[in-house]
Amino acid sequence: MASKVEVAPPPIKILTLDGGGVRGLSSLLILEKVMEIMKSCNGVSTVYKPCDVFDLIGGSGTGGIIAILLGRLRMSVDDSITAYKEIMTEAFVENLWEKKQPLSKFSAKNLQKQIQETIRQYCPESECVQRRKSNNDEGVQQCSHVNALYSDESSTKTVVLAMTKVNLDTVPTFLATHHTAKAFSKCKIWEVARATSAAVEFFDSIKIGRDEIEFIDAGFGYSNPCEVLIEQATSIFPNREIRITSIGTGLGDVIQIQDTKKSVIEALRKMAASSKAVDLRLRSKYPNTRGQDRQYYRLNVANGLEDTTISDCGKTSNISAHTMNYFSEKKLIVNELADMLGKDLKIGS
Repeated sequence: MASKVEVAPPPIKILTLDGGGVRGLSSLLILEKVMEIMKSCNGVSTVYKPCDVFDLIGGSGTGGIIAILLGRLRMSVDDSITAYKEIMTEAFVENLWEKKQPLSKFSAKNLQKQIQETIRQYCPESECVQRRKSNNDEGVQQCSHVNALYSDESSTKTVVLAMTKVNLDTVPTFLATHHTAKAFSKCKIWEVARATSAAVEFFDSIKIGRDEIEFIDAGFGYSNPCEVLIEQATSIFPNREIRITSIGTGLGDVIQIQDTKKSVIEALRKMAASSKAVDLRLRSKYPNTRGQDRQYYRLNVANGLEDTTISDCGKTSNISAHTMNYFSEKKLIVNELADMLGKDLKIGS
């Protein structure tokens, strides 16, 4: 009798998203293109949602907000683009009358309010989805999940990074939807979104969880979270092959940025340097083999966004244009990534 051949399970697919403020739109546009190519290659009628493609979605800073939209809220990329633009537009408005921490430039209240509004508009709970299908405006207003918990074992595994304010020299805290630590099991979605995006120069820190630990974003040193999220993925899925999609926000040479605060320029330089260093280490660890053997994909607009600051909401068209140009330059690698991601998906997913 012939022995039974064991078939290896498909590789684990992870998506990691850099921080970068308004530039995060570029990450979403890149992901949108990849999902559209997958739809065409697999001959399906609707565009895939990232939550149906990736086993783990993670991010840092505003990349953490995007990870929550795509993973915990299970949103499509198209809806995430709309929501992200609205969040950034509301968040990056100076409020001179609001009482803020000394270094904070923008309104944390506005950021919180718009994240909560996004939860209301795109709530993944079945009753809310059905209500919106019947009457969108009424369905949105009737949503009672604005304060829903971040922890959710049924959603795609979502992990975002934040730093404790008392010690910035330590490793970041991982806030996950799965196997949530008791100290953070009662955290709300909007609280975690605020914690991962609380950049010191822009928004107030926030105290969350049972012990009211104060968090800021992990942008300094972890603006590119890919390396530490790979470690998370391998601990969650031991002994599994891994395929990594890392998407940047176009942080390159920021010398051209004109800003009254030199500290903002310096912060961007540090973010760009740390992001590039992570990419170089991972390219060394995962050599650029072609096709299905490639384990690591890094997509990041290299040119054109030098004069776009983290908070520059007026330059979304500029971000879109340069991201479109990037597609032309990187057509082969984008198509290869889409082909790899679509291989193990069922037709009609």
